[in-house]
Amino acid sequence: MKKKIIALLSTVFIVGSLAGCGTKTQTEGTASTSGKKVIYFIPIVDTGAYWSPMKKAAEDEAKALGYELIVKTSPPNETQKNEKHIGFLDEAIKNKAAGIAIAPMDPDMFDKKVKEANDKGIPVVTFDADVKTKENRTSYIGTDNKLAGEQLGENGAKSLKEKGITKGKIAMAAVNLTQTTMTYRQEGIKAGFEKVMGADAKNFEWLEPIQDNDQSAESKRQLEGQITSNSDMVAVFSLGSEGPDTGVMEAIKSQGKAGSIYHFGFDYTPTWENGVSTNLISGIVDQDSYAIGKTIIDTLDKKIKGEKVDGVYPVPVKWITADKVVEYGKEKQKQFTTETK
Repeated sequence: MKKKIIALLSTVFIVGSLAGCGTKTQTEGTASTSGKKVIYFIPIVDTGAYWSPMKKAAEDEAKALGYELIVKTSPPNETQKNEKHIGFLDEAIKNKAAGIAIAPMDPDMFDKKVKEANDKGIPVVTFDADVKTKENRTSYIGTDNKLAGEQLGENGAKSLKEKGITKGKIAMAAVNLTQTTMTYRQEGIKAGFEKVMGADAKNFEWLEPIQDNDQSAESKRQLEGQITSNSDMVAVFSLGSEGPDTGVMEAIKSQGKAGSIYHFGFDYTPTWENGVSTNLISGIVDQDSYAIGKTIIDTLDKKIKGEKVDGVYPVPVKWITADKVVEYGKEKQKQFTTETK
């Protein structure tokens, strides 16, 4: 009996040891379980009309080039979002990823960890927003958010001037007002608006910006309050994402201000189509997020192979008036379907 017990314990020990070794190899190796080199893709979120095509393009291009893409992100309302995403960066470094792509929400907080990856020979591409020290990353890919904001502000001002509006209150709504992309967009919108309005710019008052953490009910509630308190409101700029887009349109509708409060937004989403015929959206600027996702992987691939890459790959935005939004959406869908085959 004693010999049988010893034999049984020995078998358990051997099996357990083998299982432990297997786990260690999977979590610490430089390659995935498939044997492919790994690229970490860390967007702010991975859903919505802007982020989903970008993620899809990155997945398609990574597959075509023979990489495994690991996507890491967190919900919009994550309370420790910066810390969590820095943790994803740390995970990529510890797992010796072949490359990292990240959308840093704060240029200072992400700077040190990006430098750490760079110092360990891991190329890091930033997108959507950049880190503070440009030398710490390989490339930035995406929109110049201040210039994009200027373009939206300029076109918004032109639309108001064409309607003879030269004074009034203006609101803004965003997911997160401290996020780098949002601060740049705010600055750009005001600069572009004032540039076009000229001397009349002083007749407008910018209200306290709204933050809704991508919760449409919250932006709706806050904007309804601002509309009630400011009967001379003439425009709202929403800075991107489904929460503010939907919340702003619902607030304008609920207050009976469709056609008298003009709404200008960021990035195409089918949501806009619901507001075209009811005058709840006036025009948008749109980024080509699919092109951003593809360029991210192509750039990392070149760097991993030792080829020369540029420090910045700018992706411009397009201005689309409300009457063109539906047709533009069809073209976007056609392009996306073609490119993802």
